[in-house]
Amino acid sequence: MGFLKEIEKRMESLVEGVFGKAFRRQIQPIEIAKGLTKQMDEGRMVSVSRTYAPNDFTVHLSKEDAEPIEAYQDALREELIQYVSAHAADHDYHLMTPPKVRFVVEDSLSYGEFGITAKLTGPTDRPREKGAPQDTSGKTRIFRTENIRQEEPGQNTAAISAEEAKSFGLSREVVQLVLDGKTYPLEGQGPWTVGRSAENDVVLSDPNVSRHHARISRLEGGFVIEDLGSTNGTLLDGVPIDRERIDNGDELTFGQSTARFVRRTETSGGSPTPFGRSGGRR
Repeated sequence: MGFLKEIEKRMESLVEGVFGKAFRRQIQPIEIAKGLTKQMDEGRMVSVSRTYAPNDFTVHLSKEDAEPIEAYQDALREELIQYVSAHAADHDYHLMTPPKVRFVVEDSLSYGEFGITAKLTGPTDRPREKGAPQDTSGKTRIFRTENIRQEEPGQNTAAISAEEAKSFGLSREVVQLVLDGKTYPLEGQGPWTVGRSAENDVVLSDPNVSRHHARISRLEGGFVIEDLGSTNGTLLDGVPIDRERIDNGDELTFGQSTARFVRRTETSGGSPTPFGRSGGRR
């Protein structure tokens, strides 16, 4: 544990050192490191004599987060590899090969969000050890940094009321969740959380809903739904999802509660115009 804590402190100090400018207002190295080890813990596989853990990691970053750290990626990669190696040793995890970490840009991610795909892979230059599990395809989990600013550049534009919009001949976007005849407006920039806890934007009393069940966020040109590790999962049109785009009319299920996602514009004449799909689902 001591070695792991030592690496944690070193990674935290990087913010003040070589990575200071790159990480000043966004994802911190230690947040990525802890995301990696969380995925390592969740993806571990137990055999008769060993506990195998993921050893091949992909870090997905938004374009805005990736560009400032491009020059530091090699140094950051080495720190992250040391961190997951120490975590594996501390938990007696067996890695079939030395850990690998790569970075990719993911257009669907917003500033301050990052994803991690963790795979368990065997060696390619020698036979797989007896009793070792087969390679896994990996599962991607999306994280949101705690340090993301409340306002992004360009989001401080003054809002106008529906009446003012109508008087100027403008349209107004309306975004809602409709469940059991009740409407939950999703106003502002978001994100909006769904769950049983009273601190959520959409509070559901369903006992099958987790305290912090899911989150709806804006992306450029649309919206995404993300499950927050809930006990019973989140369904999109009946299919379990981790993170997916959603459109007007989509059916979202949280526990035993099913809601309809509504996104429309109200024109100056007051008639609603729904946002439709431009093709197949994803």
